[in-house]
Amino acid sequence: VTQDLTELDVIGIAPEQVVEVEVDALPGKRWTGHVTKVDLQSVENRGDVTYPVTIVLDEAAPELRWGMTVQVTVGN
Repeated sequence: VTQDLTELDVIGIAPEQVVEVEVDALPGKRWTGHVTKVDLQSVENRGDVTYPVTIVLDEAAPELRWGMTVQVTVGN
């Protein structure tokens, strides 16, 4: 679940869009997945209004741990 997508970022994201995930702690590794949910209700995160987006990876990634910082790139 993302925590930092503002109203300007989230407007172009929709369920079923393909994503690519890169993890800061695991350089050179990438995973693909897809958006499963875009919350309609905003939440406050560090003073910003953000919209949580849920993504699911296409395959298991046992190397990942909860709380790791990732970079998510959303495809078209």
